Formats: sequence, structure tokens, C-alpha cells
Amino acid sequence: MATRQSNRCADAGTQPKGLRVGLVAASGIWSVGAGTSLSTGDVIQMVRVPKGASLISFQLSGGSGDALVSLGDGVDDDRYMTVVTMGSNSALIRTLNVHGGNVPYVYSTDDTIDIAVSTVSVGTITGGFHLRCIFSMNDEV
Repeated sequence: MATRQSNRCADAGTQPKGLRVGLVAASGIWSVGAGTSLSTGDVIQMVRVPKGASLISFQLSGGSGDALVSLGDGVDDDRYMTVVTMGSNSALIRTLNVHGGNVPYVYSTDDTIDIAVSTVSVGTITGGFHLRCIFSMNDEV
């Protein structure tokens, strides 16, 4: 079980750029490196989320090989997507955030959108994952 970071989460101080009000797009790519393998329980921190943001949509695509994954954050590992198969045959997945009675979840602290790995069905995953998020920023924060 390991925590890995995408190209956008490696620098601890980097938040998505944009105005503090309106829509902000952010994306992250995690590529499988030589000798890297995913295991059950691994977490890949894909995109940083600033305080006051609300995820309104995302697109997620996977690499070669199959893994069962969830998409969530540091508080709830399947807040946005619960256990789906991502891999070479995965279509781009799009969804809107609905959190308890269709009320969007607003982050009260900085966090990350994470891929949580439930199962890896082959010994090696190649390629990687790409996540693009669109956040709505609340002007009251």
C-alpha cells in the first residue's frame, strides 16, 4: 500500500490557478514508471483542491491493464465514484458532483482528488491515469 502523486501533486504548495470566484479547471497525469506496479490499497493523489472549491465535473481515463478504482478525496475515498474498472478499454467517464440530496460538496480545507486502487487484475499496469476536473469557486471563502 503506497501513496503516489501525479504531476500536479508532487509540488506541495501548488494549487490550481484561477480566480477565486467562478470555474477553475485542473488536471493531473500519473504515469507508470519502469519497475512501478499498483497494489490493492494504493492511493494516487491526482489533483489539488483549494479550500472553498466544489467539484462539478470530472473526466477520468485509464492506462493499459485493468484495475478496480474509486475516486474521492482525503476524507472520503469514494466520494465521486465507487469501484469501477479502469484500463485500456475504459471510456472517458464524466459525472456531476451530487453529495447527499444533490447539494455539492464544498471543501472546507485544501485537499486532493485521489484514485484509490481496490484491485489490480494483472501483474503490471502500464500507461497511467489522466484526470481533468472543473471546480466551482465560492466567493465567500
